[in-house]
Amino acid sequence: MSPKVTESHKEERKRSILEAAKKIFIKKGYEAFVMQDVIDAVDLSRGGVYSYFSSKEDLFLSILEDSNRTYSKEIKDMAKHPSIWNSLVKDFEDYKSASDTEDLFGAVQIEYFLINRLLPEKKIYMKERYEFAIEHLMKLFDEGVKKGEFNPKYPLDTIARYFITFNDGINIATIFLNKKDLNFNAQIDIFLSHLASMLGVNQQK
Repeated sequence: MSPKVTESHKEERKRSILEAAKKIFIKKGYEAFVMQDVIDAVDLSRGGVYSYFSSKEDLFLSILEDSNRTYSKEIKDMAKHPSIWNSLVKDFEDYKSASDTEDLFGAVQIEYFLINRLLPEKKIYMKERYEFAIEHLMKLFDEGVKKGEFNPKYPLDTIARYFITFNDGINIATIFLNKKDLNFNAQIDIFLSHLASMLGVNQQK
């Protein structure tokens, strides 16, 4: 009889597969990735890997779901911060100091969505991801309103969409150009200035 595999061990195996797969996606891109790549990278048989993930798309979407959970937690943590605005600013200041090669997985996401942009079911998925991000930002901004930290000049929905549009745009730009060529830090400073005005940030908070 084979030894019983505990749930924690299964989760650990699944996590190791996802981590290996993410590194390979970054190195090779979505289209060039094949399941054999991750089988070779982890200490599991072909059947072992396929018992967790049925295809490279299944693997990729699981990585995206992981990122959703991380994003959700980060937003909730920000909402608990004594100053939501200061927490947002710190996040962007950290982004300024990050290296040009720190978030290469973003390029793989763009590749995936471009490849699948004409498929109706993928358009629905893209919209769901977008609305997920908007919903979380709106909750964060609304918490700032409740705390008396924000007195917004525009609907929170509009501000959240502006936030996502800028963030996605500059993330895409950094895939093709380095931060120096983009004058990245100055763009972040201007964005934060506009965002503070739109949110009506009470600087005394």
